[in-house]
Amino acid sequence: MEQANSRKSTIAFIGRHLLATAHQALTNTRQTVVAKMLNVADSTVLRRTEKYPELMETLAASGVEDFVMQGEKKMPLEQYRWLMTVAMEFAKLQLEMTKEKAPSCANSFEA
Repeated sequence: MEQANSRKSTIAFIGRHLLATAHQALTNTRQTVVAKMLNVADSTVLRRTEKYPELMETLAASGVEDFVMQGEKKMPLEQYRWLMTVAMEFAKLQLEMTKEKAPSCANSFEA
């Protein structure tokens, strides 16, 4: 029983993520532009968005976890973690270099 609740909450979480992503896509594009591309009235676009929550939950239950918008690139989680590790190591190195330079600069002002 606990597994069923966990699975349902995971699907709901992914569904909300998909819904937010879909709404963000509409926010980034004007409603009039979307209506013209679909050759419908502006009000039709808003009416269609009312169906989004059920559609997104269905997609989440089907295994869809994310959308890729034009100009975006999704990468595997492991690759993202590796990039973040490299970025943190680089930041540490830069901080150490800054700390090494700071005392010599401070001493020159005191003299």
